Amino acid sequence: MNAMGLILKIVIILLGAFLLGDAIFSLAKRRMTESFCLMWGLISVITIIVGIIIQPSKLSDFLSPMSFALILMTLYPLLHIALFFSHTISDLVRKNNELAINVSLLISENEELKKMIEEIKDGK
Repeated sequence: MNAMGLILKIVIILLGAFLLGDAIFSLAKRRMTESFCLMWGLISVITIIVGIIIQPSKLSDFLSPMSFALILMTLYPLLHIALFFSHTISDLVRKNNELAINVSLLISENEELKKMIEEIKDGK
């Protein structure tokens, strides 16, 4: 295996480990919902397995070192954007659930107040 192939294997395994760590910490800190953490956890495990299994022996025949470096540097922002969207969507889902609970409580309190007003009107 050539140097670029070894670098690719290491990068893929480290990427999977990073994704798994981020999924676990995001779940622990409630930054992502369980479904997103499960999705990222599965992606990370698959990434680690792929990194262990692949044997890119002829990678240098298809890519120059500069294009290989550019691909790796492009991977980081794309991954960061995907994680950012996952965190943002999870935060919005959580806030939406809290808002629905608050609206439900307000509706219940409103109905109680209406009943009290009707009782006061009927009492006079």
